[in-house]
Amino acid sequence: MPAPASESTSPPGDGDGNLVLCMVCAAPFRSMQDCLAHELIKHASKPQKQLRQRLNAITKLFNSAQSQSERQELREALEWSESGGHLCTVLNFFACDLENMKTCFGHVRNCIEKEMWGRVRVFPFGSLVTGLALKESDIDLFLEPNGNQPPLFHNQLYNKTSHFLRRSKCFADVFTIRHASVPIIRCKHQLTGLNIDINMSNPNSIYNSRFVGELMFRNERIRELCLFLKIWAKKLKLISHGGMTSYCLISLIIVNLQVNRLVPSVKELQSLCPPVILSGVNYAYSLDLTPPIPARLTTLDLLKNFFIYYCTVNFDKSVLSPFLGGCVDKETTLGMPGGFPEYDEQQKLVHDAIGAPPDAFQLDRAMCVQDPFELSRNVAKSVSISNLCYFRQCLVLAAQACSDQELTSQPEKLYDYLLFGLADKLVADKIVADKRSERATPRKQQKIENAHVQPPIVDETQETKVAEVGVCGTPPLVRSHVITPTTNDVKCLRSIVLVKNTENDQSIYYYWLICYVDTIKDVLTQLYALNVELKESKEPKHYKWLISISYDTWTGRSFQRGAGQSFFAHQLQQTIEFTKTRMGNPQYAVNLRGYFTLQASEDYKELRLDVQPLQGDLLGLQRNSPLTRLFKAFKNLLGNYSFKEKVSTWKFCATTDQI
Repeated sequence: MPAPASESTSPPGDGDGNLVLCMVCAAPFRSMQDCLAHELIKHASKPQKQLRQRLNAITKLFNSAQSQSERQELREALEWSESGGHLCTVLNFFACDLENMKTCFGHVRNCIEKEMWGRVRVFPFGSLVTGLALKESDIDLFLEPNGNQPPLFHNQLYNKTSHFLRRSKCFADVFTIRHASVPIIRCKHQLTGLNIDINMSNPNSIYNSRFVGELMFRNERIRELCLFLKIWAKKLKLISHGGMTSYCLISLIIVNLQVNRLVPSVKELQSLCPPVILSGVNYAYSLDLTPPIPARLTTLDLLKNFFIYYCTVNFDKSVLSPFLGGCVDKETTLGMPGGFPEYDEQQKLVHDAIGAPPDAFQLDRAMCVQDPFELSRNVAKSVSISNLCYFRQCLVLAAQACSDQELTSQPEKLYDYLLFGLADKLVADKIVADKRSERATPRKQQKIENAHVQPPIVDETQETKVAEVGVCGTPPLVRSHVITPTTNDVKCLRSIVLVKNTENDQSIYYYWLICYVDTIKDVLTQLYALNVELKESKEPKHYKWLISISYDTWTGRSFQRGAGQSFFAHQLQQTIEFTKTRMGNPQYAVNLRGYFTLQASEDYKELRLDVQPLQGDLLGLQRNSPLTRLFKAFKNLLGNYSFKEKVSTWKFCATTDQI
């Protein structure tokens, strides 16, 4: 477990050593050139293009008239702040009026419970309960049937609530999201203009919110820490659709406080009270023995510790666990049977409670953060590799700022920099880094395999971290490719598919995703003739397959087809020929085994493809390995396969009326 970040810890890239940290694994280097070469070798799959696109989007956002006006207003407010009151000024500037929010909740609750004739109870969760509401925050509600209602009532509750909201004069812009993992109804409260999200199927959030809320109100510095970091993450778009959630950020903050011995682990908190079991999960806790935060620690100290600590965490190898109270190794805990007894026990209890095997914790994500109570839930599962790289860059700059004596002596400038100026610095640093990269790696990176890299600088007392960083010349452990729908894809799909299915509620991007998943299955099984075994599935957004084959079916393919012949038919013809001539031929013999994973974003607008070797196969993704060459050929084939043909041969077109 990484050591606590002390008050005297120097930030990365700062001080006498002037170290440069790798943005993915936090390995330290003496120069930018060494760091860039390391990233090219060890993290070749890092989506640099997506990172540049994100920085460009952030630049446009911060240069907008609205953002500049908001920045000027905050500056003026900070200028009028009393000494020591600058942080409160920032929090008050962005935070929502909680009393107003509570009044609105009371009105909404009374309306719903009255309309439903007392057959439901309305509970708040989220920022209203935690006290971390910002001006743009929604009100999150959970509707619970009152008493033992028949199953039919549960099935009808969603529709009844939707109809009531549409009829009511108190609500507007009612929108149902039926096919999310947790179906919700979204609407707007007319009187206050607040947005409301109503959930009827997942009460877990009520317990999570109560825990966070009680923790926040035990000490004002913890609430200030969480509220500022939420504002910071929102401003920099770290919290966004397809990125980190607010709950994920709060979980990270809790772990950081636990590592610094300021908050006990959830495991310790549960040992002080009887269990409260819901669907096999224990939501009990007692904060009675939580130690007070030392008076010498200011909120700025806590902020600085947060930024510095997460600069040093190797997210590739780690799980952040509020339950255990720290950062633990993936493989030795959740990656092996018996490594995490409490997790195994909870899985059995959940299985008994719901009558089906629960999903396992998703370790194959860029970032792993465990829910404090629901131990099989990765609350960071939506964070992509590019989002993680961006997060690390923000952390490094924020840590440097909070350790800069000149900035910290002028808090009005510090908070302006953290919320607005940091984005400018990111873009400027990216431009410089790109130029250095061009000078450091001419002629197509001068063949990456010949690049000389200095080993990471590690103190003698930090030998345990060498294993986490790994040897710089080792291949990456995952290769990724991201697909997003083009305008032509959407037009083609709309004209061909939706005409036949006008009454379905799904978005056009849902069908785009389904079409692509079917296409990928066909390419893997029919065109490449791979043996494919499904290992994980959460339709339609997540699939993980074990793939294997003993001969090469991907190299030497031709994309020049005859007139009137479809792309798929032309490729299938070559597959048949390869099977005849290559199977059993030593020249084309391979031993390919690995995992192929598909992960879609919540809005279906992004599909990430990951390929990984089997556990323990450290060379499975080296430059000329069968798995790497297959993945490169696969991406090339998909690029040559027109979406129009994909849709025209898609099985959905023949079964539209049945869906």
